[in-house]
Amino acid sequence: MQQITLSGEHWTTPYDFYHDLLRSLGAPNWHGHNLDALWDSITGGDINQVNPPFRVTISGIDVMSPNCKILVGRFAAMVSDARAKGYVIEIGCL
Repeated sequence: MQQITLSGEHWTTPYDFYHDLLRSLGAPNWHGHNLDALWDSITGGDINQVNPPFRVTISGIDVMSPNCKILVGRFAAMVSDARAKGYVIEIGCL
């Protein structure tokens, strides 16, 4: 399983989260910066260079901005939904 490690200590806006995650997934430049676009690229396959199975570990939860914490929580819920549909994706937050 591929490991993606993100350091969220410096994230101040949702853009920071999407920028780091999409870069780590090898997403194309035209990829949208929202959870719907992320869902489509993760579950649709062959859009990003990294496809499931993978694990995303995010550090810095305790110091990131409130908006980013909320977004990480929504991303975790999306990962849970994907897992329920059979996609092998894991998330860990430090």
